[in-house]
Amino acid sequence: MRRWPWTPPAQHYRSSSRAMPATPPEPDYPAEAAVRSVRHNGEIRWNGGFVYISKALAGEAVAAIETEDGQWALSFHAHPLGILDTRRMKLVRRSAAADTTGGKL
Repeated sequence: MRRWPWTPPAQHYRSSSRAMPATPPEPDYPAEAAVRSVRHNGEIRWNGGFVYISKALAGEAVAAIETEDGQWALSFHAHPLGILDTRRMKLVRRSAAADTTGGKL
């Protein structure tokens, strides 16, 4: 029987020389941003109501920045999330906001 020169992956493992921070850094949002904390159920408070963002961001700070055309762009750290639709109190996701075909290709 032929034996292959095989070694288990554990023999090749090396720990990283970079230290992992105990807690991630706080986001650095601009002073003009409206910063909101995402509630346990994934919502933020906005203009007296609630807008669902994502349960995955519960406990995190998100920033809303007013655009030149009066809309509010929402982001988490440097990641754009979408536009706040203040009439319907909904977050219009980036993928839906960028779709100008009306869902037809």
